[in-house]
Amino acid sequence: MKHQLIFFTLTIFSLASNPFNNLESSNKFNLAYQSALKGNIDAQFDVAMMYGTGINVKKNKREAFNWLHKSAFNGHVQAKYLMGVSFKQGTGVRVQKDLARYWFRKAVKAGHQKAIFQLVELERELQSKKIEPIYSSNEF
Repeated sequence: MKHQLIFFTLTIFSLASNPFNNLESSNKFNLAYQSALKGNIDAQFDVAMMYGTGINVKKNKREAFNWLHKSAFNGHVQAKYLMGVSFKQGTGVRVQKDLARYWFRKAVKAGHQKAIFQLVELERELQSKKIEPIYSSNEF
């Protein structure tokens, strides 16, 4: 009888999700979150990525963007680049090409290599969309 009870208990646990995995994920998020609140820019970036991917916490693009902004504002280079990407693509925020340009420039100044390509691409896109005036100011 004792062996049957042990077998039954083990079977139940193997079929159910492991509560310790959820606890471990929750602890990872909580540790990063607490450190982020204290101003740790790497933790702020980690919290942003967790919210953005849904790893260790429920996915929330707006929260991801907010934490990414904090991290970028405080100097995290990859966060600066991803702020540009967010504004360019409208991830967690509406598309705003001028703000994308601003953050790509910040990332370039901080030495982010991919930001250079993104900035050049964005500048070309913005230049191609400029509309020439129908008349010049000299005509009047």
